[in-house]
This record gives sequence, C-alpha cells and structure tokens, in this order.
Amino acid sequence: MMRMKVVVVTILISGLIAGCTHARLNHTPASDTAEATLPINNNSSLNQVDDIRDKPSANSSEPSTPLELHLEGIQGHIKNIYYADENHVLISANKLYLYNLETGRTTAETSDEGFDQEWVQSVEDGYVVVGVAVDPGTQSSGLITTGVVISYSAIFYDPHLVKQSEFHFDSLLQEKEQILSLKSIAFTTDGKLVAYATTNGLYLYDFKTAQQTTITNLKSMDLEDLQARSGLVTFEQIGFTNWDKSLAFKAQSLDIPLVPDRPSFDTCGTVNIDRNNLLSNQRFENYSCKELTAYNEHVLFAEDFTKPSRKLLVMNMTNGKTKFLSMIEEGESQFVSGSDRGSYFATTLAEHTSWKVRIYDVSTGKLEDEQQIPSDGDMRYMDQDPIVRIIDERRVYIVLVGAKNIEVKTKVVVGQF
Repeated sequence: MMRMKVVVVTILISGLIAGCTHARLNHTPASDTAEATLPINNNSSLNQVDDIRDKPSANSSEPSTPLELHLEGIQGHIKNIYYADENHVLISANKLYLYNLETGRTTAETSDEGFDQEWVQSVEDGYVVVGVAVDPGTQSSGLITTGVVISYSAIFYDPHLVKQSEFHFDSLLQEKEQILSLKSIAFTTDGKLVAYATTNGLYLYDFKTAQQTTITNLKSMDLEDLQARSGLVTFEQIGFTNWDKSLAFKAQSLDIPLVPDRPSFDTCGTVNIDRNNLLSNQRFENYSCKELTAYNEHVLFAEDFTKPSRKLLVMNMTNGKTKFLSMIEEGESQFVSGSDRGSYFATTLAEHTSWKVRIYDVSTGKLEDEQQIPSDGDMRYMDQDPIVRIIDERRVYIVLVGAKNIEVKTKVVVGQF
C-alpha cells in the first residue's frame, strides 16, 4: 500500500489552540498623542479613531461626504468588524454592537458569549455568531493532561441582537470526528441551512427538519473514490456561492495517480449541494489557493502569503471561468479582504513604520483608492495586518489597525473613494 502524507488536521487544530491564547507582554501602553478628530470618551479609551477625508468619488466630480464614526458607545478593545447591511456594521469589543452608519450611533448590543474565536454572518432574519471554545484540559504536577476539548456553537440573533436560539455542532459529530476550524462552517443566506466540513467529510444540516445530508464522504481512501473527488482529502475552508446552490472550498488534495511519500497540496473549487453533488477540484500552476471569500456570482481565492506573486484568483460562478487580477506591488497579495457585496477587495502592505491600504475593483482590477496609515511611533501596530471592511454601496472602507493586539489601542480609520 502506498504511503500518503496528509498533515492538515494536526496543524490546523494545534494552530487554533495557539491562536486562542493571549500572551500578556510587558509593553508600555500606547501613546495618546496620535491625531484623532472624532470624539471618544473615557469609556472607549482603548479605541483610537482617525477620520480620513480623502479623494472625490470616482463616479462624481463632487467630493463625497465623509463618514464619521462616533464610537463613544463602544466599550473595551475593538477586536473586529463584520458586515450587516449597507446601513449597518457589527463591531466586536467587550460586547457585540450593531452600529448605524447613517446616524453614527450604536442601535443594539448583546453580551459577549465567551468564545475564543468567532465570526458573524448576516442572515435573513438577523445574525448568526459562530464561535469556538477551547478547553485546554487540566494540569497535573505542572503537566497538561490529555483531553483538550474544542467545541463549536452557533448563536442566532434577531435584527436587534436579541438572542433567539443556540446550536451546538457536537450533536452532529461521530466519535473522534472533528470540525477543523471556523472557516469550515458556512450558512446559507436565509440561515436555514448550515454546511460544515469535518475530518470525515462535508455535510449539510437543515435546522427545520433536523436532517443531516452528506455532500462528500472523505472516509474512503480507495483509489477509485479518490479519483471520483479529484484526489481531495480534506476540506479546510468553505463558503456558499451561486445563490446558495453550491459551496466553494479550499482543500488539501493528493496526486492521482498516487505518488508515494508526496504530501498533500492546496487546491480549490466548488461542489453542488443538490443530489448529484458535482465537484470541481482545481490546482493552478505557480499559484496556491489559501483563503477564500465567497459571493453569489464569484469567489475570491487569495494565495499563499509566504509566496506572494502579486495576483488574486477570481472564479466566476456564472460561466465557470477563472481569471487572475494583478496588483501594483508583489507583497500586496499576501493579505486580501473582500467587500460586503464582492465588488471590491482591499490589500494591506507593511512599509517599515506604516501600513499601505489599497482598494481595487474586482471586475476590472482597477485601483480605486490608496491610504497610508502610520504606526505613530508604536511598532506594535505593525505586528499583524489590519482588518479591512468595504461597504460597496457607500464606497466606504473601515480599517482596524492593532485590533489583533490587545496591548494597543485599536486605530479605526475611515476612507471613502
């Protein structure tokens, strides 16, 4: 029998545990001297706001009205920002806040559920928060015993962030079966179906009927079954596309025919969720798919950040064609963020003591805007890439710098293009 190397599961799970641990560093708190033109009271002292009033809109000769964020109602360190609709965003701090972009005020909030990691998706009747809790086990004589528990849950909220229900994915798993990460869970637009990838396969669960459906079974490693799924052995990331008729995925696959001792490699593609479960699994020369962002009409596949090529792969769901968009600088393709509707994407590039943020059009690849965000003398702002969110209809982007580092104040930068 041929030996096959598939090392994804261990790496992902150990990385998740490490990523959920906050290291307390002996750093002096960040300076308050950086420019801030918007009001912040003492309750939001961990969050620093820069209001950038920039270029005229590309579609108008008149300057666009700057968006102003009033974050005095946000308590604690701003950790993330999520899409809600064209008039709202969700801001994660010590609570989850619904923020109205029209009025510049928070309109609802809900308590922190205590997840180690989470993401938030807007669904038809509100929002769903998907989170993971990691129990590292107990300690005995200074040694951590076996028994690390990683559990995934989904909490549903109405449009006003009132909690409606809670679902635990453990109820769907067999013995020793594991969900690999938060990125291997995806909800349909209406929130009635959830897809999830495990060490055993890819599944669909219907909340109304409480029925589970197998989309792709990964338990069989027979050559015939491997060939049927184009060598695919692990789903790492998934997202609904094609108006919830298909799932886009980033995966690990093996060569067919099998090559002894050759490890698995990155692939990406789509699989239908209907009865035929038609699967397309692709590998691209000189390009490794690493991060997916799925929309109805297309899917973005960002590349391996350790091998930047200045390119972004776009897969069109209407005609099945793929194309590569080119960016200005090679290192830009390391970190790519998609917009709420998929019309634009953002890149971030570290430049010694500042971050360069660029906004591109997905259809044309055209550069729409560029901003330089300084570290203000605190290099901790340069430790991890900023979080960028783009609201298509408003042509507005919001950048969080330092959000991933609880030792510094989050800089919130607003831009319009």
